[in-house]
Amino acid sequence: MTWMGICWLLYKMNVRARMQYRLNFVLMTLLASVVTVAEFLGLAVVLNAFGSIQGWDVWEVGYLYGVLMTAKFAYRAFGSGINNFEPYLVNGQLDQLLLRPMPLLLAVLTSRTRMVGGELLQSLAVLGVCIAQLMNRGQVGAWILPQTLFIIATGTVIMFAVGLATAAIGFWITRVEDLSVLTDNATTTACQYPLSLFPDWLRTLLLAVIPFGFISYVPAMHIVRGEWGGWTLPLTGAVAAAALAGALGLWRIGVARYQSTGT
Repeated sequence: MTWMGICWLLYKMNVRARMQYRLNFVLMTLLASVVTVAEFLGLAVVLNAFGSIQGWDVWEVGYLYGVLMTAKFAYRAFGSGINNFEPYLVNGQLDQLLLRPMPLLLAVLTSRTRMVGGELLQSLAVLGVCIAQLMNRGQVGAWILPQTLFIIATGTVIMFAVGLATAAIGFWITRVEDLSVLTDNATTTACQYPLSLFPDWLRTLLLAVIPFGFISYVPAMHIVRGEWGGWTLPLTGAVAAAALAGALGLWRIGVARYQSTGT
């Protein structure tokens, strides 16, 4: 079998293990779905009260939210091990994976699976409703569909790259849970809103250091708002590729210096 075939087999095994207790699986899926919808409804209530935020109405902000959260859940579906990497370093779980006859990164990715079906469907539903509203009022055309699929894919890559870089820093500092909160949860929450709302230093952070601004805001300025040129899409793809290359390089350096925690 190829490495991809082995990864797919291990992924299916993890999914079956997660679904062994079916009632728990169903309840957790429904609860996660409700939480996802509640987040957007809270945002929609605020926008409904004020009408718009610096010219961004509820459907435009909903588009940002839908793209961002869809990319997030797509990343969480296969990158759960990377997203919660600290236990591998603290508890010595990484030593076990190093014994497997496969690349370490693939071993980490296939060692843990997070079921995000409910959250993913809800984020897609929010995105679909917002796109339909934008199309109905003539703000966008059918071309928004392939462009949205493209930025969801690049956004997933960017999130994976940031998560991988955060995990790789753990080879030096070991404890990365708090850092992960900054590079994942905090930045995701911030990027649910247009970056134009934030001060210059925060926009710089979300564009140049932790490039979550390229997941939805930068391409949306062209796709939805029509204010920036088509160069935003190639630039988004380039940022995703550069982020992934840099994260993989940092990961290789970190693995080379890894020392076991022992017993």
